[in-house]
Amino acid sequence: MNLMLRTIRACVRSARHTKYSTLPSEAVIFMEDNRMVVCWHPEKTFPYECSLPLPEEKPDTSVLRIGNKDVAEIFRKKKEYQVVEELAKITYTTKHRWYPRKRDKKAKNTEPDRPYL
Repeated sequence: MNLMLRTIRACVRSARHTKYSTLPSEAVIFMEDNRMVVCWHPEKTFPYECSLPLPEEKPDTSVLRIGNKDVAEIFRKKKEYQVVEELAKITYTTKHRWYPRKRDKKAKNTEPDRPYL
């Protein structure tokens, strides 16, 4: 018979016959030659509450509830002409105030002919 199996069985038998045991529920045994340590970990029971399926969440159809689509619509990136229209309505100005000037768009970004300038 295997030495390890024999040791585990001896530990279990000794734990059964004693009325009081100082061993924890996980038994630890050191061999005589101090070359091997045998540990026994009993299988822990799985709680019933953890085996139940997750509850399904029902979507709220309340008028007061803000949906994800509404939030996404607010924070989505708007096109330039939409921003210009909104700014013009807020400030009561024309749309031309909010577009960049052509000269700023066409400004060249030329490299200096000498790097130390």
